[in-house]
Amino acid sequence: MSVLVLLGLLAGILVPDARAASSVQQVVSETSVAQDSIRPVVRDVRVRGNTHFSERTLENHIRTRRNRRILGIPGFTWWRWMYQLGDAGWMWGRLGNAMKSGGEPPAYLDSTTVAGDIERLTLFYEQQGFREAAVSAEVQPRRSAERVSVVFRVDPGPPTYLRRVQYEGLSGLSASQKRTLARGTVLNADRHDPETPLSFRADDQRYQKPLLLEERRRLLSFLKDAGYAAISRDSIRAIVYPDQMASDSLDVTLQVKTGPKYRFGDVEFRIQGPEQAAARRDTIDVPRASGSGYQPIVTSVIENETQLGTGLLRRSLQFTPGTTYERSRVVDTKQRLEGTGIFTLTSLSPQFGEATVVDSTRYLPLRVEGQTRQRHRLRMETFGLQRGSEVGLGTSEFGVGVSGVYENVNAFGGGETVSIRTSGSVATSLDSTLITSRQLEGTVSLTLPYLVRPFGGFENIFDLTNSRTRLSVSALTARRNDLRLLIRSRTSARFRLEMDHTPTQSSLVDVVDLSISNPDTLSGFRTRFLDSLFVRVQDPVQQAQILQDYTQPQINTAIRYTFRSATANPLRRRRGHIYEVSGEVGNTVPFLLDQFLFAPDTLEYTVPGITGRSGGGLSGRLRYRPYVRGTVDLRRYVALGPGSTLAMKVFGGIAHPTGGPTLVPFDRRFFSGGASSVRGWRLRQLGPGGAGQRNDFVGGDLLGGDLKLESSVEVRTRLLQNVLAANWVGATFLDVGNVWFGPRNQGFQNAERRNAVSQDPPPTLSNPLEGSGRFVGLKDLAEVGVGSGLGIRIEWEYLIARFDLAYRLHDPSPQNDDVFSDNFQGPLLHFGIGQAF
Repeated sequence: MSVLVLLGLLAGILVPDARAASSVQQVVSETSVAQDSIRPVVRDVRVRGNTHFSERTLENHIRTRRNRRILGIPGFTWWRWMYQLGDAGWMWGRLGNAMKSGGEPPAYLDSTTVAGDIERLTLFYEQQGFREAAVSAEVQPRRSAERVSVVFRVDPGPPTYLRRVQYEGLSGLSASQKRTLARGTVLNADRHDPETPLSFRADDQRYQKPLLLEERRRLLSFLKDAGYAAISRDSIRAIVYPDQMASDSLDVTLQVKTGPKYRFGDVEFRIQGPEQAAARRDTIDVPRASGSGYQPIVTSVIENETQLGTGLLRRSLQFTPGTTYERSRVVDTKQRLEGTGIFTLTSLSPQFGEATVVDSTRYLPLRVEGQTRQRHRLRMETFGLQRGSEVGLGTSEFGVGVSGVYENVNAFGGGETVSIRTSGSVATSLDSTLITSRQLEGTVSLTLPYLVRPFGGFENIFDLTNSRTRLSVSALTARRNDLRLLIRSRTSARFRLEMDHTPTQSSLVDVVDLSISNPDTLSGFRTRFLDSLFVRVQDPVQQAQILQDYTQPQINTAIRYTFRSATANPLRRRRGHIYEVSGEVGNTVPFLLDQFLFAPDTLEYTVPGITGRSGGGLSGRLRYRPYVRGTVDLRRYVALGPGSTLAMKVFGGIAHPTGGPTLVPFDRRFFSGGASSVRGWRLRQLGPGGAGQRNDFVGGDLLGGDLKLESSVEVRTRLLQNVLAANWVGATFLDVGNVWFGPRNQGFQNAERRNAVSQDPPPTLSNPLEGSGRFVGLKDLAEVGVGSGLGIRIEWEYLIARFDLAYRLHDPSPQNDDVFSDNFQGPLLHFGIGQAF
């Protein structure tokens, strides 16, 4: 009889005992009396007597809820206020309905819900091994008769433990497979006997039904990868019975009916396309398992599809016909097919009714079906934008543009995608009513659903789940009217390998990242901002290098590796993480060509080019600056409750010149400030260090920095729901960060240093690095800028609009423009698309 009861316990067929039923009646009686006079609202829900589980875990089993609070502050039930305001009856009908839909009704006490909570908590405790658990509820009036607290009291009783675990029905496994299966158990095993690996004693393991269900899922996965393709959940039963030696313990036997063991048999691809074409039948040559009298074949039937070749199907196959059946390899094959981007639908199904038996070995055929997309796609779109200028200057710009995109899916028959995109845009800055910039850009890219030679071996070395090769070439021309700058042309080319290790972890390798830029200046360039910049930068060598950034043609090359781990939704970012680490070495190729080919006797740090302007000196040559660069970007998102998220970010980056020039290329430096950085400052207006920027200097931080440290914390809370078809989310944030010059950068010269230059002999300076913007030691961390504020996010299904009002809490610059200063100029309003981080 006890065995039957415990089997019922495992299946979840449980009946509350007399104490729980009595508690339910008590709650019903108390709440009925309260409802006769006034309908109380639940102010608090608490659990007493719980010492084994987190409050969050128990909350998942309780339906009785209080109204949500802003940041958990008692009394700040914003959403209930919204609902009651809309339900007041005096508002215009549509506005009232909008207020109600964005809020939540008062959390009235419901005796039926409380009684259900008692049953759910009792069931949860029993499933976690507390078979004698008793749960009751008490409704406690608050000071006002309209408010009550609901307190659930738990008496868990003594826990029940698992003592011995054994598996039956696995005689078909080899000795090594049995040991591997036992070592991978989710249960706490005391030790495994190599002679009897399928039977072991549990070590301080409390009985938990969810844990046994997890063990069953693990067994299913293991056996499906061991050839037992027909096994299902119903094939595994857990028999639980009392331990004869201990009254508080149970033994469990997992009885398994594996069914027959299979090998991969024939594979048939059936592909359907959107065109009108006759069916093509082919036999695909793939490796097969040796040593067997039966040789499975791989065939394809491609109908209404003229471009797809069998090479893509062969590369997508992630198993060898004739080998032991592995379900994970079938899943990998499906992921490879879908990763090509040419299929709208795929399905892989074993054909058990067509299995072939040869010499007592069963071969299981597999049918792969797929529907291909339309090959040619053309779309036009208009867009709004927010950006810094392409030369990295000035405040944030807002603009509009139009683009056209043509895609040829499966262009060459192997899953390749060719994309051609052109776009044009105009923009203006917040402090101007005229068009401040214009930009025209074109990009051609080729995406291959595999790694090209000689990198194809990475597939097996790293056991990749998916891989791609991307080749792209782009050209851009832009004009910045307010700063009198012009990019005649910027041409870029990239050769990238994308390798997915798991669904959440990937590696990006930029084998070649090449860019050639040809900047120029318009009339008024010197008087507009160059003269004001050189007031602060006195070193002639540094002045020459800065002038090169904006007037001389340059070439940049890089080899870069990036590792990325992401579990968060890329748009919502409510829970999970996004971690990214990268390292790169820049301009090694031009350096080697310069040293050993173009100028063996002397390094000029230029190479011959085709984009230089005519003239003397270095005309017609491209400048380069060797460097190394590394970054770490860590972002974490923690759900605080329904509709609330804690977002955290830490960023660190360093770039260092490795050749004769003392600056890294302009586009590889770091900048701070802006809508996605430290929001107390405008785009790229923070730093370097405590040097800051002149108030009359319109260009912002033109120099950037070699070192960047930044951190942000943001709390997001949903305020309104389904208003204008969007959720309205409030945010409070704190940003800290700055950029600094590196050890080889001369930095700014303060007044004392400038005066010393003209004296002979030069005097001893009290603090020669003060105000230079260089990072010398940990004491320079006091130069971080601190910003904080409030914001609103309007979240539609595929778009998030962001508005932030930010204040400077600490300004490290000489202007000392923060809220604690008499010079404070007021908060900054930022607009952005998507989350800040």
